Amino acid sequence: MTDRTSGGQQKLEAHVAKTLQENNIQQKDLINGMMQADDAGCCFADKTITFAFPVQPWQANRAGHLHGGIICTAFDITIAALTRFFAGKNYAPTISLDVKFIRPVKVGDRMLVIAKAIATGRRITQLTCEAYSEQTGKLVASGASVYMNVDTTKEHQNSEQDPSDQ
Repeated sequence: MTDRTSGGQQKLEAHVAKTLQENNIQQKDLINGMMQADDAGCCFADKTITFAFPVQPWQANRAGHLHGGIICTAFDITIAALTRFFAGKNYAPTISLDVKFIRPVKVGDRMLVIAKAIATGRRITQLTCEAYSEQTGKLVASGASVYMNVDTTKEHQNSEQDPSDQ
C-alpha cells in the first residue's frame, strides 16, 4: 500500500469516526442520532463506507418490518458521509436517491449499508448503495444517489457581491 493510500485510509477512518460522533452524540435527538449507526468498516482504495443500523421497534411499518423510508434514511446517512469525505469543505446536497426494495428486514436485526463512490468529480459525486440483513446475509435493498459539490467559499463570495456587479 502506498503512503498516499494509507494516508487516505487514515483520513477516511477519522472522517467516519467524526461523522458518527456528530450523528450519535451531537444529533442524538434528531433522525441521524435516532438511527444509531455503527462503524462497520471503510476502505479508501475501494471508496466505500459501511454503517450498521440496528432495526428498532419504532422503525417498523404496519407489517412489523423495517419501514422503507427508514431504509432510505440509512442509505442517505451512509452515502452522505462518504460524499462529505470527497467533497471536503464543500456543501454536498442530495440531488437524487433511487432505492429498490428487495426483501423485508425484521425488527431486532441489524442492517449493513455499504456506500460506494462510483465517480467523484469536481461538481457531482455519484454513488451506489446496498443494504444487507446481518442475520441472513441477504441483500434487502439497493440504490444509487447523486450529490452536488457546492464550493461554499465561492457561493459565499457571490452572495456578498453588490447585485449591480452581476
